[in-house]
Amino acid sequence: MIYVENNVFDEAMNRIRMLFDTHDDVIVSMSGGKDSTVLFEMSMMVAREKGRLPLKVFWLDQEAEWQHTVDYMDWIMRQPDVEPYWYQIPFDFTNSLSPQSNFL
Repeated sequence: MIYVENNVFDEAMNRIRMLFDTHDDVIVSMSGGKDSTVLFEMSMMVAREKGRLPLKVFWLDQEAEWQHTVDYMDWIMRQPDVEPYWYQIPFDFTNSLSPQSNFL
């Protein structure tokens, strides 16, 4: 087995630090779910640590999300240390549930 000295959190923080150290523009893409929320919070910690605020946050609003997700993303986008990129782009959703209609 291969063992590392750091835990998963420390390794993830080091990788996020590396992104901030090697890229001028870092944007966190969010879905409003648990995984992207963790990435957002960890990226915010590194952005504060490195003086790289506001943190750019991207969300593609498909206009078919649960209301709680919309409310949560609205709250995220209004944070003072966030530069929001909230897009609503019209596109067709594939409809695999109907033989009559290919798209929703």
